[in-house]
Amino acid sequence: MENHHHHNSEALLASSLQGFRSEVSKILNKVLPISEPGTELEFQFLSLVWIQKCVDVIPLIHRAFAKLVVEIDHPMNKWGKSQIEEYLDYSLNLLELLNSVTSGVSHLSHAKLSISHGLSLIEKNSDPLAALEHLNEIQPYDLGKELKVERKMIPENEESPCSGKDLIVRRSLWILMSVSSWIFGVLLSGICSSDKPYLELRKSAGLFDDSLIRGWDTILASEIAENCGVSKEVKEINEVITGLKEAVANGSVDEFAIELKRRLVDLEELMQKIGKKTNDLFSQVLAERGKFLDSLKHTRK
Repeated sequence: MENHHHHNSEALLASSLQGFRSEVSKILNKVLPISEPGTELEFQFLSLVWIQKCVDVIPLIHRAFAKLVVEIDHPMNKWGKSQIEEYLDYSLNLLELLNSVTSGVSHLSHAKLSISHGLSLIEKNSDPLAALEHLNEIQPYDLGKELKVERKMIPENEESPCSGKDLIVRRSLWILMSVSSWIFGVLLSGICSSDKPYLELRKSAGLFDDSLIRGWDTILASEIAENCGVSKEVKEINEVITGLKEAVANGSVDEFAIELKRRLVDLEELMQKIGKKTNDLFSQVLAERGKFLDSLKHTRK
């Protein structure tokens, strides 16, 4: 009977983990749907319009994880040492990546300000040479550091020293890190106009063979490589700037100036959305981390 009960318990835990994976899959499909080529819903993935939605996935999968912890009746104050360390590493990685997003958005904002100033000089019929000094294409942004993900967690297909509820928590944390790392790779590449963040996170984490994100990863890897990480919006702005520079020479700048102003307004709106979502998520992760540390203090007392 004990054996029977043990097997039933293990089956229930395995079912809970599978349920968590299914929930994460539903979240990804709802927030970041993949459309069939040639359909009306088809859109470019390497676009800030699509990329900014990636941030929405993180709090949703965190809620799914919290639901799992309640479902298996294994609150944080009952976790083993390794699970505690893994969660703290995960949340710290997340905060650092969010800071990198903020840095990338700041770069885009400065580039936009310079372009806007050059555009205003043209509209005022000022010295065209002075205007051209500010009308520079948006350049790729180097974060100045290597993006690495701590890999203390054990992948689903490897042996683990823990079992039961601790193992379910460990596997679930692995899924959180896998999906989050992929999302920030996409997000940072699009904002920084560089394929470097995506490639670094992809290589460092080594998590991208997970079936949950394989479809998206296959599409994005191809598109990021083809465009060197440059988003649709930045590419289009740079093309208009090139046309405007050529038009300055013959004095027919109106059409390009109007188009550039429109695209800069759109870029500003997207940057504000990304900035707000990033700040909100940073506050949320910091608060969750703080509660977790407080609960550990009370447990030890």
